[in-house]
Amino acid sequence: MKVILFILLVSAFVSGCVSDRVIYADYGKLACQKSCPEFTALLWPSVINFDFNKSDIAISEKDKVVRVAKILKDYPEYSIAIIGSADPYGTDSYNNELSLRRSITVGKALQAKGIAQTRIVLIGTGESELYVNTKDRQKNRANRRTQLVLLDANHNPVDLYFDPKALPSEPIMMNKVNSL
Repeated sequence: MKVILFILLVSAFVSGCVSDRVIYADYGKLACQKSCPEFTALLWPSVINFDFNKSDIAISEKDKVVRVAKILKDYPEYSIAIIGSADPYGTDSYNNELSLRRSITVGKALQAKGIAQTRIVLIGTGESELYVNTKDRQKNRANRRTQLVLLDANHNPVDLYFDPKALPSEPIMMNKVNSL
């Protein structure tokens, strides 16, 4: 295995495909490209949590809306899917409505920051997509959320990578390999 890896690296180096800055395991469309791809790294807040039976954004979560709006303004080719969820307390129909209200609240907050409604997709999943399955009301805070999914120009989710040096549980959005 080491011999094969060595031969691949040597052959790539001789052909000029490997940069001294970055080594890719799978070159794909980058094979023999003479320049290194640019990476964009941004702190992307993936979740906005809500209080029990509430759909208004808590003061502690409002900075996430500001960060999302800034990224969407800086990258107009991106859009966002906001997926609301609820904990298992309450009826299915009530939780479906509550999760959608949470999505709508975040969507309206982004619109107030200048993001066009056409760039926002709103989804409510009720209690069907629990993050944790527990009867503990405190731990169920993780289920009272909206997930923020960054979408590219083709409405596909953008790859997110978790950086252990970043804030806990906050993913870093990286535009990998020149968006290929």
